[in-house]
Amino acid sequence: MREQHSLSELVSDRLPTLLKQQQQLERLQRSAGQVDGEIVGTGQADFTQDNVIYQFSHQGKGFQLIDVPGIEGNESKYEAMVQAAIAKAHLVFYVNGTNKKPESKTAEKIKHYLNRDAKVYAICNLRGKADSYEFDHDREALERTHKDAVETREQTREVLEGILGAELVSGCQSLQGLLGFTGVAFDERGLSSIHPSRTDLIKSQRAYKQDFVSQQAMRNFSQLDQLHKVIGDGCANFEVDIVESNKRKVVRLLRDTVNDLQKQRDEHQEFSDKMGAEIEDCQRVIRKSFEDLKSSFSSKRSNALNRFFTELNSAARDAVQAHFSDKDDVERAINQLVEEGQEKLAQELETAQEALVEGISQAIERALKRLQENAARVNFQQRLSQAASNSLSLSSAMDAISFNFSDVGGLLLSIGGYASSGFVLGSIIPGVGNIVGAVIGGVVGLLAAGLSYVFGGRNKKILEAQGKVSDAIKKQHTASKETFDQDTQTMVKNIKDQLEKTTLAQLGDEQRKMADITTLFDKKIASIQTLKNQVEAKPHGTI
Repeated sequence: MREQHSLSELVSDRLPTLLKQQQQLERLQRSAGQVDGEIVGTGQADFTQDNVIYQFSHQGKGFQLIDVPGIEGNESKYEAMVQAAIAKAHLVFYVNGTNKKPESKTAEKIKHYLNRDAKVYAICNLRGKADSYEFDHDREALERTHKDAVETREQTREVLEGILGAELVSGCQSLQGLLGFTGVAFDERGLSSIHPSRTDLIKSQRAYKQDFVSQQAMRNFSQLDQLHKVIGDGCANFEVDIVESNKRKVVRLLRDTVNDLQKQRDEHQEFSDKMGAEIEDCQRVIRKSFEDLKSSFSSKRSNALNRFFTELNSAARDAVQAHFSDKDDVERAINQLVEEGQEKLAQELETAQEALVEGISQAIERALKRLQENAARVNFQQRLSQAASNSLSLSSAMDAISFNFSDVGGLLLSIGGYASSGFVLGSIIPGVGNIVGAVIGGVVGLLAAGLSYVFGGRNKKILEAQGKVSDAIKKQHTASKETFDQDTQTMVKNIKDQLEKTTLAQLGDEQRKMADITTLFDKKIASIQTLKNQVEAKPHGTI
């Protein structure tokens, strides 16, 4: 009795739980095949908020369907997802569910995402509840029942082809998506395969079944088979489609690269032309400044030499008169005059040379500063023009402009570098002492010869002696002037040659570098264009 009582208590306690578990098991068994509809949109905005990949198989071939967020409205937060998905796609389905033609900006968004990489098949999803198909004539043809269907379909095709190009729009059809879905959402037993949680879809399926004679009738009327054929054909030819899609991607990338390079090339050429004119103007200014300074320098040197001989002649005549009685005293006096004159002449020539070098250096610095300022102006104007052509506001353009001279074709206008590299005086200007010493040596020799000739009498021969000394100085002046002028010309030529080889040559090099950059652009553009032509010429389905 005690054991029976315990068993009765056990059954009494456990039976409700067992029955509940049995009911749950039966329910799970009945709904085991009810998996459809879970991913169908609920009507909520942005129902799909991430890329969702679905794996399918058709006739033994697998393929993926990537569901992406919608692009109508503000989809900026999903833009990266959409681009990532379309980059993988070889056929893109655009679903127009608005019962009206898509806005142009929507087509522009599609074009932006596609980048001409994949073809588009447009689906105009028509909405209709069961009571829309209550009568027999309502179930004859989808586009006849939905009066705006044909117009919406044609307008959708027109908008897409107008922006994407007809070659990228592979088709456009009407579809009653909900009806088509509910028409195929049955298992092999004929029971609904829609997940129990989607009571809204189950309700629609029951309502549609009351109007249509069969599941196949629902499917046919919805035009789902037409879409099924598109997918089937795509799977059958997917190898060729993938090759052609990849070819389009390669061609687009090459075309975009050529366009970008051509734009940069043209911008560089425009800058190079303007800066080339500025460089040539800078070179002209430097050469003109040198010519002006050269004339002044030559005049100063010539005047200094003339002054030396004039003063020497006057002082020598005075020395002859003062020391005529003693030849040695006259020679000592004249030698002293020559030494003093030599020191003064050397100082004047040195001053003239320093003035020449300083003047040229300042002229170079001014010209290069002006060139640098003009480069900044040209660079600023070009950037501002580019900003304006891109429809940016002036304030945005100003914010975008930076004066980074490493961007201007390698024009490195280092004023200190150019100016300091211009002249090495020791190698191009003969020593002042050497020139003066040669002149003075000749003067003293002539004076000594003149004195030895005239010192034979006293008093009455002073004038004659002075005349001989003056003639000797004049003769040496004439002889020295020719050599002195030649030295001046040599000095000026050496300075000019070094100016041409340094500062002016460096400016010319900068101009050639900018031209070399243009040539590099042209070669690269030509090579990429050739590659693009080769890819485009490949037979269909090959690469």
